[in-house]
Amino acid sequence: MNAIAPRTSSLAFDMRTAVVGAAAVLTLLGAAVLWVFQPESLWPCVFHAITGLHCPGCGLTRMLHALVHGDVARAWSMNPLAMIALPLLAAMLAQWGLARPMLPAWFDRYAHDGRVWIVALLAFGVLRNLPMFAWMAPG
Repeated sequence: MNAIAPRTSSLAFDMRTAVVGAAAVLTLLGAAVLWVFQPESLWPCVFHAITGLHCPGCGLTRMLHALVHGDVARAWSMNPLAMIALPLLAAMLAQWGLARPMLPAWFDRYAHDGRVWIVALLAFGVLRNLPMFAWMAPG
């Protein structure tokens, strides 16, 4: 039984390394694509094309394009929820990859609760289509 334990733990380390490495490679590839192409030349939002409403992901490509080009203010104007979520998701991935806590325990509990993410996405999707919250709409 002891011979299996080190192999399992090294396998877990290899899996974490592979996932974090793959995320880093995909991030760099995505940044390269966004550096070369204009967001308008990529895919449009199907939800917006059909309904005329902004989904929670509307403006995400333009937000990432603005971030790659260093325009944080424009990125915020495209999708403020994603601007908050991306660093949080990166911290959660780093925390998992390093296998040690990086976020405060109370915050980590909410960050890993899928219900919080669902409520945030639904509320953001509804609010950004209301006139009084037009600042949340991509623009």
